[in-house]
Amino acid sequence: MTAWIFSSEPDVFPWSRVEKEKAVRWDGIRGPLARKNLKTVAVGERIYGYHSTPEKALVCEARVARAAYPDPADADWLALDVSFARWLPRPVPLAVLRSAPVLKFMDFLRIPRLSVAPVSAAQERVLRALIQKEMPRVKHWRQSPGLRGRGPIR
Repeated sequence: MTAWIFSSEPDVFPWSRVEKEKAVRWDGIRGPLARKNLKTVAVGERIYGYHSTPEKALVCEARVARAAYPDPADADWLALDVSFARWLPRPVPLAVLRSAPVLKFMDFLRIPRLSVAPVSAAQERVLRALIQKEMPRVKHWRQSPGLRGRGPIR
């Protein structure tokens, strides 16, 4: 893998904190699949930072500064260090990500609450195009052209 999406809640782990500090420990991840993904993350790989609430959008790029190591709070889990690269020219909303056919099977979109998700080379090409593209504002994922008429699973 060459890229990842790291999801965080801005009130718990804001990406602005990563921008202010040189390298920040990414810890507290307690999902088994996220732990498995953290084991394969390598130094220098690109991270797309995602804020899960309230904006639900990709907001920045970062880099892996230090590979996974035991989480100081609980050695059964892993942590790693990330460094800030840049803010995206504009946030890429979840609705826009969901509307891109190539991203349809991305773990990040398929598995709820996955905080560390891989991005394949093909998916990254689409993400980079979406980042550069001028996008209309989408208020809710139901307004996305590819998902119109589909409600949430209940």
